[in-house]
Amino acid sequence: MANVVYAYTPHLDEVPVVVNNLSITESLNELSTLSFGFNADKQNEIAAEAMVPQTKVLVPETGQWFRLTSVNPTPLEEIRSYQVSAVHVGTDLHDKYLEDRLMNTQSLDSCMKFITSGTNFKYKIHDSFSNYSFSDGFGGDFADSLLMNTLKNDFGLEFYFDNWTIHIYKSLGKVDQFVFVDGYNASKISWTEDYSNIRTKIKGYGKQNEDGSYVVSAEYTSPNQAIWGIKQAATIQDDRFTDKNALLNYIKSQLQDYPIVQYTMARAEFEHGAKLSDVNNVAIGNTGFIKDRLGVQVDVRIIGITRYPQDAKQNDTVTFGNKLFDYASNMTRLRKARLSNEALGKTVSKLQSNVQLIVDSNKSKKSWIVGEVKE
Repeated sequence: MANVVYAYTPHLDEVPVVVNNLSITESLNELSTLSFGFNADKQNEIAAEAMVPQTKVLVPETGQWFRLTSVNPTPLEEIRSYQVSAVHVGTDLHDKYLEDRLMNTQSLDSCMKFITSGTNFKYKIHDSFSNYSFSDGFGGDFADSLLMNTLKNDFGLEFYFDNWTIHIYKSLGKVDQFVFVDGYNASKISWTEDYSNIRTKIKGYGKQNEDGSYVVSAEYTSPNQAIWGIKQAATIQDDRFTDKNALLNYIKSQLQDYPIVQYTMARAEFEHGAKLSDVNNVAIGNTGFIKDRLGVQVDVRIIGITRYPQDAKQNDTVTFGNKLFDYASNMTRLRKARLSNEALGKTVSKLQSNVQLIVDSNKSKKSWIVGEVKE
């Protein structure tokens, strides 16, 4: 059975496209992306004509719509081979620019009404959020940027798009949703640790007065300075803040006081019928437990998934982010390294002693005296 997506252009109705190597990448608080290839042979002649700006693509397995972003045709014998990239239709929110601003204190609901008014987008706020005071108002930017940057940071929200519906939560996902053990129901668990941006101290200033002073200022030192030492972050100045507590909470949220650890795993046995598949729930934002073949155990959160919905033979991959850097595990690892180093040192010292004994023994032996044989 052929793998098919459906393309819709402003001038053409539904156009089926027989595709290959289709993949969808989902990331936390970002728009999903789509990529696929196809050959412009006889069955895809009309599909090739549909690869134009503003074309929408429907992936039937997921029911999600994507908007073309790039098309790369290359010669392949007597036809052309196409490589296509697309982004979720949530990108249409970028079509609206808001010149006006909402002033003073606003609710999340009023802000969402403001950025979605006059568009095809709807929204659903699933949790309760406190109001937020905007010193310079809310607006003056594209609608997508106001959601994905301003509202996300100011209200501390997370979101995902279900086509033209925006779902908003304090935190996406559920806790304790999966258990993956390398060699049992998972394979190829690997991770990277990034220590480059650890900072433990930060200072911030709020709205600036006409004389150059500031209405409020705040300073914060993380308890993790006992671990990493004092590492000063860049000072923040933000005219939105006239309240010290609000400024303090904001600069705290901007401080990364632990390493960034990301885990990646081939999705070998996530499917129905696999080991522990009855309890494992793989979705963006969910948290759970993984353990690799060498005994590393950690609580993690799913921050990215690459799916191959039209290829059962292709393993999906999942990217996990650490919920919080495990300092205790890190210290255990350091102690093991120190003990191993001490053991190696003792072994080397003993070897050196044995070699010295051999040398000394040879020195103490009597040398043979070579002389003449007397008749």
